[in-house]
Amino acid sequence: MNAALVVAGLLITVTALEARAEPTGSALPGLGPYDEFMVALMRKWDVAGAGLAVARKDTLLLVRGYGFANKEKSAPVEPTSLFRLASLSKTVTAVAVLQLVQDGRLKLDDRVLSILGDAGPRPGKITDTRVHDITVRHLLQHSGGFNRARSGDVVFLPGAADAAKRQGGPLPPDCPTILRDTLERKLDFTPGERFAYSNIGYCILGRVVERVAGMPYEVYARERVLAPAGAARMKVGRTLEAAEGEVTYYDYRGAKGAKATPGFGLRLAPRPYGTFAMETMDSYGGWIGAPVDYLRFILAIDGRRGAALLNGATVAEMNARSRLQATGDDDEGNAEGESYGLGIRVRQLRNGLNLWHSGSLPGTQTIAVRTADGFAWVAAFNGRPQDRTAFKRELDRGLWTAKSKVKKWPDGDLFERSP
Repeated sequence: MNAALVVAGLLITVTALEARAEPTGSALPGLGPYDEFMVALMRKWDVAGAGLAVARKDTLLLVRGYGFANKEKSAPVEPTSLFRLASLSKTVTAVAVLQLVQDGRLKLDDRVLSILGDAGPRPGKITDTRVHDITVRHLLQHSGGFNRARSGDVVFLPGAADAAKRQGGPLPPDCPTILRDTLERKLDFTPGERFAYSNIGYCILGRVVERVAGMPYEVYARERVLAPAGAARMKVGRTLEAAEGEVTYYDYRGAKGAKATPGFGLRLAPRPYGTFAMETMDSYGGWIGAPVDYLRFILAIDGRRGAALLNGATVAEMNARSRLQATGDDDEGNAEGESYGLGIRVRQLRNGLNLWHSGSLPGTQTIAVRTADGFAWVAAFNGRPQDRTAFKRELDRGLWTAKSKVKKWPDGDLFERSP
C-alpha cells in the first residue's frame, strides 16, 4: 500500500477517535471550566477515560463522561459508566456501621472481638492481648493498631497470600482469612493511640456489619444505604469479569505485568487485572459505580438531597475532628489542618466543614468532595499515572480551581432527567 495512503488512513482514524472522545452527558450553561480542566488533565497524564458529576446545594449541574471507556473499541465514557471506586468504599461502610449504631444495635465503643465471635481470631493463637481493646470507633478512624508502612498492607500481596497459607484459607485470599490472621499477630501500636490509614480495619468493619445485621455486607449496604439514596446501581466489582457498563482499566504507559494473586490461575497479570481481588475487597475498596450515583449517596448522608441516611447527631459524630496524630510514615496521613473523622476526611472552616475522600488502585483514581458552601463533586478515572501522588494533588486543586472560574451558577437540576 502507498505510504501516503497509510498516513492518510491513520490521520482519519485519529480524527475519528478524537471526535468520539468529546465529552458525553450534560452540563448547565457556564460550566465550561470543568470540561476544560478534565480534558487537559487527561491529556497531560495520558489517562484514557473519566467521569465527573458536580452539584450545588441539592441540584445536579454537570454529569459528564470524558475520553474512552475502552480504547480498543473506541467506546466513550458515558455519564452512567461504572468505575472502580477504590477507597470511596470506606464511606459507604462507615455509613452502614453508623446506621447500626443509630438504630441501637451497635455502639462505637463496642469491642470488635466480642462482635466477631468465631469469625475472629482463634483464642489460643492471639499473640498480642491489645487486640481485645480494638473498638468499632478505632477501626472507623484508622486507629486500630495496624500500620501498613511498618508491617505491610496485609490485604494485598505478599501479605494476603502469606495469611492464606498460614490459615489454610481460600484463594484468592479473602477478607475473613486475612483479618483472622492479622488479629492473631502483633499490633504495630496500641489501639486508639494514633492514626494510621488501614485497609484491614475496614475489612473488619464489613464483617462487623454482617454479624450485627445478620446478612451479607453487600446486601445490607445496597438495601439500607445505597438504594434509599438513589444509588442502587452501585455494586461490588469483580476482578476479571466486568459488569455491564463498566469501563476497562489501564495501567500507566510502560508498566509491566506483576505477580498475580494466587487463585486466578495466572503467574503474571496487568496490575489492574489479577494483582488484587476485587471480590474480596468489598468494605474497604470493592464498590463500583458511576460518579453521579456516588454523588447521590454522599448528598443523602446528611439529607442535603432526599431523606437523610443518618440523623443530625450521628452526622456530627461522623464528621467530628479527631485529635489523633498520624504515624508520619504513610502517604495517606493527614495534612495540616485536616483530620479523619469516621469514614471521611474533615477540614474545619469558619463557615462549616469540607469533607472528602479519595481512592486509588492500579488503573483507578477517584475523589469525592462535599464543601462547606454547599457544593459536591465526584470524579473517577480508569487509569492511574505512575506519579499517583502528583496526579491526585493536581486533580484536587484543579476541581477547586474550576469551581472558582464559574462566573455565574446556573439554575436548573439535571437530577430531574439524569439516568
